[in-house]
Amino acid sequence: MSRTITVSNDVYAAIVARRLHKDEPEDTILSRILLNAGTAQEVHAHAHKDTDDAHLILDSDMDHTSE
Repeated sequence: MSRTITVSNDVYAAIVARRLHKDEPEDTILSRILLNAGTAQEVHAHAHKDTDDAHLILDSDMDHTSE
């Protein structure tokens, strides 16, 4: 399954700055970053000590192109 997410220019720049080689896809970069951060349960438990659910808000008005 594929989804499209929108990120700010600063976040996109931070992603591509972590490329290990020029052809590495953004999905691979994000996977590596997220896997190094820990499992979803570990991250959620650390960030949310109360019972609230986490929410992700994306800015859909932004337009990004890959160079």
